[in-house]
Amino acid sequence: MANYNKSLVSPTLLLKMGAWRAPIFMVDRIVDFNPGQKSSITVIKHVTFNESYIPGHFPDNPVMPGVMVAEIFGQASEYFSLINDYCKLHEHETGIQLKKFDDVVRALREQAGVDRILAERHRIVGFLASQDVKYKHVVVPGDTIEVTSRLAFADVNGFHHYEVEARVGRQVTCTGRIVNFRMERKQAESKGMLIN
Repeated sequence: MANYNKSLVSPTLLLKMGAWRAPIFMVDRIVDFNPGQKSSITVIKHVTFNESYIPGHFPDNPVMPGVMVAEIFGQASEYFSLINDYCKLHEHETGIQLKKFDDVVRALREQAGVDRILAERHRIVGFLASQDVKYKHVVVPGDTIEVTSRLAFADVNGFHHYEVEARVGRQVTCTGRIVNFRMERKQAESKGMLIN
């Protein structure tokens, strides 16, 4: 289980790094990140009665919709891709390899690191798809979901395939795969893939 008191970035930077806004901003904190060959990310989402979808799902039996768990998978995996890209860019520009969580934390506390990751966020867009998502247990208000995304492989066409898992405590609530394709924003705009 991850240390929920750790945070890779401040809430302000987390929001700026994300491509989402309320009511579907689904990552409260990045609590672990491992760069390199066996890379992974772990994020948490605190589920509360204040979530906009809870009153209707269901009025007498509040349950987090499975599609929202899948949304956490997608957002965690996109953060994962962005931070991996950032680590490569950081090494290319500074000659310093970021080898562990604390290295990334330190780099992103410097203004140059913040500027670098936000420039990368603006330059690249990601497109996500979920596959083989299996729901095992319900998630209810009061639960904290811990989602881990691990890079399974990247194919020759630029698609990154992630194995994802959601837990509440020690109980696995959902598993699946996320596929993330990333491209330059200008290229996506020229192909009409983005709505302005």
